[in-house]
Amino acid sequence: MERTADLFLFRLAKLASVSGQPLVRLCEGKYGITRREWRLIVVLSQEGPLLSTALARRASVEPARTSRTVTQLVARGLAERIPRPNDRRCIEVHLTQRARDIYADLYPVVQEIEGALLAGLSAQDRAELGRLMSMLESTAGALVPPAQLPKADRRKFHRK
Repeated sequence: MERTADLFLFRLAKLASVSGQPLVRLCEGKYGITRREWRLIVVLSQEGPLLSTALARRASVEPARTSRTVTQLVARGLAERIPRPNDRRCIEVHLTQRARDIYADLYPVVQEIEGALLAGLSAQDRAELGRLMSMLESTAGALVPPAQLPKADRRKFHRK
């Protein structure tokens, strides 16, 4: 019988947690943003203004969570919702200069953290890891669609 500590998903979550701690501390402690806010800032910095649905897809965040996170970014002056001139029903999410400054300051640090994490791998190992990650991402995307699974209601776990 396989031990929990040997399960791939358990190990992946543990790796994400341990390796992500420096980023969490920087995001929250130095910049006052969450990891999810950082993820949206990265996508918008690299791809430009997007509709919320496209932003959710590119950031791999559920649309409802994306909307809430964008609302938080707007409230903090890190993003703006701007209607498209040719179709005012389409609202794009734009970063403010403050968010672009955070990205410019933090992204190189994230690259350093990633470099340190992967430092023990050869170039061939990194290429193979990239290939395997792509394959796993594709396989994960083809698993049971969330619509066919019971809806999660995390609020019930926090009720008294």
